[in-house]
Amino acid sequence: MERVMKMRFKCCFIFLVTVCSGKLFAEDTSCDLPQIENGNLAQYYYSFKSYYFPMHKGKKLSYSCVVGYTTESGTQEGRITCTAKGWSPVPRCYRKCTKPLLENGSFYSTEMDFKIHEKLQYKCNPGYHTPSGATEDTVQCQPQGWSFQPSCTKKLGITCSTLSEVAHGSFYPVKKIYEEGDVVHFFCDKHYSLTGFDLIQCYNFGWYPDPPVCEDVKNKCPPPPLPHGHISTARRTYHNGDKIHVQCTLGRRGSEEMQCEGGKWTSPSVCIGTVDKQESEASPPLEADTEIRASQTHHNEDMKMQQDCASPPVIKNGGVLGPLLASYKNGSWVEYGCQHYHFLDGPSTVYCDHGNWTEQPTCLEPCILNVTDMDSNNLTLKWRREELIFLHGDLIEFECKEGYGFLQTAIPSPGRTQCDHGRLKYPKCVIQAAAEKCGSPPSIANGALTLPALPQYDTGSSVQYICSDYHFLQGSERIYCSEGQWTSPPVCIEPCTLSKTEMEKNNVLLQAFYADQVYFYHGDYVGFYCKQNHFGAESGTTLFQVQCNRGQLSYPRCVERGKQVWT
Repeated sequence: MERVMKMRFKCCFIFLVTVCSGKLFAEDTSCDLPQIENGNLAQYYYSFKSYYFPMHKGKKLSYSCVVGYTTESGTQEGRITCTAKGWSPVPRCYRKCTKPLLENGSFYSTEMDFKIHEKLQYKCNPGYHTPSGATEDTVQCQPQGWSFQPSCTKKLGITCSTLSEVAHGSFYPVKKIYEEGDVVHFFCDKHYSLTGFDLIQCYNFGWYPDPPVCEDVKNKCPPPPLPHGHISTARRTYHNGDKIHVQCTLGRRGSEEMQCEGGKWTSPSVCIGTVDKQESEASPPLEADTEIRASQTHHNEDMKMQQDCASPPVIKNGGVLGPLLASYKNGSWVEYGCQHYHFLDGPSTVYCDHGNWTEQPTCLEPCILNVTDMDSNNLTLKWRREELIFLHGDLIEFECKEGYGFLQTAIPSPGRTQCDHGRLKYPKCVIQAAAEKCGSPPSIANGALTLPALPQYDTGSSVQYICSDYHFLQGSERIYCSEGQWTSPPVCIEPCTLSKTEMEKNNVLLQAFYADQVYFYHGDYVGFYCKQNHFGAESGTTLFQVQCNRGQLSYPRCVERGKQVWT
């Protein structure tokens, strides 16, 4: 019985050890030879695969990417670790990003290849913009390629609808097409006034604000004077037919509703103040109170005189349009206007408020263009007009005379200036030398233009080159015309052609990774190894990496074992 128990214990022990050791072995040898596309390990790992693999957990390997590829971090070599779940991180080699094509723009970098995560900044030629609408942008090299395709597209002119004629008025400038940023100024004929804003501007969504209309001044009423009361829908101007409802603080004389007719209010409503209410409700005074009543009457007259206003204040370059009265009671109003071409800034209607006039407007002076100043700055008006007078706030657009250009070209719309309190700053134009043109771009060996060549090109124009198959483009793929001269064109470097004869002569074989590849770019590395029982004649090694240099490959030489020459 004891012997049976010992046998069972021994079997269980062996079973547990086998299971445990098997589990440990499975965890400890979970990584096989990694397959790395566009990358490889040292050759001896492939030659002695059964010896090195599977590898134990915790072991580390270094791998390298072939020319033209990098790890995700942008380096040529990577390092991986064997874990229970396999190799970590997963070894991968990504294709380097080649400088993309770009029409109507240029790159800040002259490099041709970019590593993963590397950035490339570019700018667009004048009149063109990036996909985001800016003049410059940056793309980044990512494992799947560039973050987006850089492009420069021509700016589309944003226009606004044509303005229709204004009844009893006009506007300036009159154009067939209005572009974004254009400002239009509206005027009304005599005895007519604007309803709305006199300046509107063209935006990318249309005109703002809406164009105004010209109405007969007789058909407009000013805000009604309402001491001791108010209206629920107060406005600056009321039109013929408008009705208002008056709300008095204490009491009212007259109708609750008033209407604007022919520039005047009908059925005027008067709100009764505290003093008036007391007087209206007071009983007839007693004879004994004669002295007190006389004192109150005198006090009321003083109060009344204090509430009246003197004549309306005089303003420069403007005056009172009406009404002109001998005296102005508390709550009276007058309307101001400016001289022709002067801009009214502030409220046009001014009220008498307990003996004082409310704030008066100011009349801002216009700008009168000086032909002498325009000539000295080599300017002409962009839009033709009879009068050379602009109101305060008007935008004035100049352009340079023929053969001249704006001195400040870095700012947007250098020819635009604004009338400011009768003063304006003239932009300056300077003489420009005639820009020389370039002839046909130079031809290059083993390469050609992407588009047919023209006989002549303007300054700032560019052309793009492309190389023949397997030829390496060195330099900038795009050249520019500058003052009659082209910038330096690129060079197309020929590839290396693999020679079976040279390989046989030197007893070398091509690594499996490069199988079926005959042509190699300039700068690419080619992997060779010695035939069986052969070693490097000079180095004694069996694995070689040879770089293609301008179409030439220096083949390694291998000799049979015992015949190598050590150096």
